[in-house]
Amino acid sequence: MADLILNKPGASRTGLLFSFLSVLLLSSCLHVDTDIKLKKDGSAEASISYTFSPDSVDFGRGFGADEPWPFPLTEKDFTQQSLRISGVKLKSYRVHTESDGSERIDVKLKAESLSCLSEYLGMDLTVTERDGDGTMVFTLPSTYSISAADPQSLEEIENIIGDSSFRLSFKPPSSPEVSEPGRIERNTAVLELTLSDILQGKSPDSWVVSW
Repeated sequence: MADLILNKPGASRTGLLFSFLSVLLLSSCLHVDTDIKLKKDGSAEASISYTFSPDSVDFGRGFGADEPWPFPLTEKDFTQQSLRISGVKLKSYRVHTESDGSERIDVKLKAESLSCLSEYLGMDLTVTERDGDGTMVFTLPSTYSISAADPQSLEEIENIIGDSSFRLSFKPPSSPEVSEPGRIERNTAVLELTLSDILQGKSPDSWVVSW
């Protein structure tokens, strides 16, 4: 989700989300894949991939920045976040240029607990477990809605954001039995949303996975 960007102390998630979406609206297409794994010992791992379309790769350099994006995506951002949030380490950071000119940033994190990872990523994730069974609830952040915009403005926004999307997967300690909404793929629950749905208020309020 958009709120998968790093949280900053003292900043509201809604404010960060709106800033992030504003950047997306100006920067064309972005796809974000986040895979979270909760282990039996309570520790957690996350793999995050950001893919930028060819025409948006150099967007941030227009601001005179050394790094290409004016929001937390650089290796320095993740390293500094690890210093602010104890219990989470940056395992790897890689940038790949695809054959079509798009750019993909791959990040891997290791956390002492899902709570630490949740704070690190600025996500509202909670888990309850008992006798081997458990439930994860991801409360999606509220955001500014464009649903009340006039038809012409909506069409212009849709053209700008294109097919920008967010994919989140959660792998619990044992095979999931429920993913509401979303779907189950073998031993992993998956939720996919488009930026258009988020901005129009069509995204769910929460995502629940039980195992």
